[in-house]
Amino acid sequence: MTFFQTLVSNPQSMIMLSISVVVMLGLVVGLIALSLERQGNQQIQQRLADLGLQLLEQQEDYNKLEKLQFIGAQRQQRMNQVLQDIYGVIENNSQQLDQLKDQANGHTNLASNVPSQSNYEHAIRMAKEGLSGERIQKICGLTEGEVNLILDLH
Repeated sequence: MTFFQTLVSNPQSMIMLSISVVVMLGLVVGLIALSLERQGNQQIQQRLADLGLQLLEQQEDYNKLEKLQFIGAQRQQRMNQVLQDIYGVIENNSQQLDQLKDQANGHTNLASNVPSQSNYEHAIRMAKEGLSGERIQKICGLTEGEVNLILDLH
């Protein structure tokens, strides 16, 4: 009798063979499941490592943005200070201009009371100071020709 015939003829052997086959199949299925789980764990570990690298890169980008924001805030403060300085200069110049206008108006009032010889002297002083011909003509009450002559000479 062959081994197979012995197994088939003996019911206990058949049960043992069936149990052995089921155990072997269980072991094979378990090994396959274990292998798949291990492979899945490796993929998860790789994904976690990739995410860790991405997180580090994003942290570096965030730090760079923080520095740029700080630099931008400093520049904004400097720009605000420069603008305030400019506004101060403009205000100062505006006040000086108003004072000059007031002085010019005072000279206009005086020019009407000053004799003509003084008008010429006054016009010569203004020409030397660099005032325009129209302005001299208006303040001193001279003709355009007289003012042009004074400007050409002085």
